[in-house]
Formats: sequence, C-alpha cells, structure tokens
Amino acid sequence: MNKVLVEVYVPSANLTYDAYLPLESKISEVAVLLSGAISDLSDGKYRRGREVTICNFSTGKEYDKNLRVFEANIDNGTKIMII
Repeated sequence: MNKVLVEVYVPSANLTYDAYLPLESKISEVAVLLSGAISDLSDGKYRRGREVTICNFSTGKEYDKNLRVFEANIDNGTKIMII
C-alpha cells in the first residue's frame, strides 16, 4: 500500500505529529484514525470528538471527506490540521 508522510498539527492541544497516510483511504477514514491515535498519544490534551475535520495547514481549507488522500492532493511533506 502506498503511503505519504504528513505533518499533523492539533491546534486545540498545540501538538504536532508525523503520520503516514494510505493514499487509497478516504479523508473521513483518516480523520477517525488520526483522531483516535492523537487522543491516545496526547495524554488527555486532545479528546476525540464526534465530528473531526482535516484542513490544509497553509490555506485553512477543509478537505472533502469523500475524497481519497491522493485525490485531495496530499503529498509527502503536506502539513495538515485536525480540528
């Protein structure tokens, strides 16, 4: 499975993580997985919510949850935010 390495910023907890995202996964699936992983890794600083949104860090634009990672033009080195 092809993956890309991204930097994930969590503004609510002021944390940053590196993560590999599968290119074929939908943004909605990635959001759930990242939310759970960050919740576990952050020692309570970030709590998983019902609605998780992934945005481009540079532009602030929300990614369409129905797109796959490669369709959203997420490449190696892309900086994203999870809110």
